[in-house]
Amino acid sequence: MYKKVLAFFMVFIFALMPITEVMATPELRRQLEELTRQRNEARAQADQTQNLLEGIQSEISDLLVTMMEYELRIDNALIELDEIEIRLVETQIELSYAEADLDEARADHATQEELFRMRLRAIHEQGPVGYLEVLFQSTSFTDFLVRLEQVRAIARFDQQVLADMEAAEIRLAESVAALEVVFSQLAEQQAEQRLAIVALDRIVDEQEQMLLAMRDNEEAIAVIYEFERLSQIMLEAEMGTISEEIARIQREEDRRRAEAAAAAAAAQRAEQAARRQADLAHLNDPSNSFQWPVPTHSHVSSPFGNRTHPISGRQERHDGIDIPAPTGTRIVAAEEGIVRTSGRLGGYGLTIIIDHGNGYSTLYAHNSRNRVNVGDHVTRNQHIADVGSTGVSTGPHLHFEIRVNNVPRNPMPYFNR
Repeated sequence: MYKKVLAFFMVFIFALMPITEVMATPELRRQLEELTRQRNEARAQADQTQNLLEGIQSEISDLLVTMMEYELRIDNALIELDEIEIRLVETQIELSYAEADLDEARADHATQEELFRMRLRAIHEQGPVGYLEVLFQSTSFTDFLVRLEQVRAIARFDQQVLADMEAAEIRLAESVAALEVVFSQLAEQQAEQRLAIVALDRIVDEQEQMLLAMRDNEEAIAVIYEFERLSQIMLEAEMGTISEEIARIQREEDRRRAEAAAAAAAAQRAEQAARRQADLAHLNDPSNSFQWPVPTHSHVSSPFGNRTHPISGRQERHDGIDIPAPTGTRIVAAEEGIVRTSGRLGGYGLTIIIDHGNGYSTLYAHNSRNRVNVGDHVTRNQHIADVGSTGVSTGPHLHFEIRVNNVPRNPMPYFNR
């Protein structure tokens, strides 16, 4: 009957819980799972976008370094071009002077050669008489020799002048030719250097276009990343709101369940107490009885009341009865109850105390072995211990007590013997 009452009470308690919140929790959890999935997808997408953004930023950095290198190469090429053009101008000036010198040398050589030819024509026209007249006009032989040497010297001088002028002309022509070669080489270097600079400028222009495109991509990807990051934050905020709501509902459910469980436990305890009270009501009626604790032995060696203590020899009150039996003899519970003590208890030795409710308890002492533990629920006639002689004892026996509200009572009236 008490089980039916308890079941009805539990159903009544749970019926009081708000149905809307109980039914709302699974839907909220489903929403939370969906948001978690979306958040994870957004996080993964944001991570990919961030990696892409970092990659293009790295490419931009590399491109900027490359552009700086090309600009440095252009600067160096321009410096080299300036040096080439300076050398070209210097060579051109040297070539101009050399050509002027060559023209002047050629003019001098032509003039001198014309004079030499005029003298040769004069000699041809006049014959050797002119020179002979010069020689025959000498006043002495010495004068003749002097005049003869002068004539020879004039001829040698004319020839040497012509030879020197021809050699100078050749040297100037060679110098002009060499300068023309150098000028031509410098002009080629100038043209090549200008072409190289144009090529470098074209590369830098292409790199600038690439940089502009990368910058545009970087901005677009940054906008996408920021959008994905904000979406992730919004999803997490919504998840937090739903999680808090689920936690609130769960706390409310836990509180209600705890209250219901506490109420059910209280009802169960009340029902158990009522049942134990009903079961033990016969204890107040001498016509009802406890189970004899040592079923195989019925002799009582020491009754309840005043007696001479077998060890001290003094008159003392004996709060129970002694039932002698061999060590290891089975001891059973006199009635159903809860084990409150199971262990050594001073002079009692190994002892068990069982609470039967309604203020009744039984004590089993001097055991050789306890077979139940504190908190165990035992039934009437259950094997709970073995007879022994632990504690202050003269031999193996069971010391048995019945107490009502912790006051020892004579056990014998409680047995139907």
